[in-house]
Amino acid sequence: MRIKLMLLLGVTFVMFASYTNVAEISQSQVNFYKGSYDDFLREAKKLKKPIMLDFWASWCGPCKKLENETFTNPNLVTYLNANYMIYKVDIDSFDGMSIADRFAVDVYPTLVLLDPKTKYVGRYRGFFPADYLRNELEKNKNQKGKRFVAPKSSTTASL
Repeated sequence: MRIKLMLLLGVTFVMFASYTNVAEISQSQVNFYKGSYDDFLREAKKLKKPIMLDFWASWCGPCKKLENETFTNPNLVTYLNANYMIYKVDIDSFDGMSIADRFAVDVYPTLVLLDPKTKYVGRYRGFFPADYLRNELEKNKNQKGKRFVAPKSSTTASL
């Protein structure tokens, strides 16, 4: 009987310890959506959460700095995971280029914000410290979006 009780306590302890580690890990990194862009949009609409699109490239120094410094800040990570659906857009892929064109993104990194209905709210270009970014996101969290209209190019091609 004593062995069964010790075994039960041991299993309970291991399960509790594992649960705690999973919770800590999930709050130490931003939960970027894994999957297609279309699936991401459907999921965000279903959850009725604001959207952040993170446009980045592997060769982009400020993108790496944003990833390593800003997106690892525990306060920002907790805030983002609780309040936003986030999708990383690799602009070196064909899908990423198409999404970047859709939102006229030409500076990296760029964070594009959409409301839960996928309407355009705004954008942030370049690197931002975690505290500044969190304050800005809190200001825009409940803002209603509008249909995005790409700016017209000021230059015309000549042949």
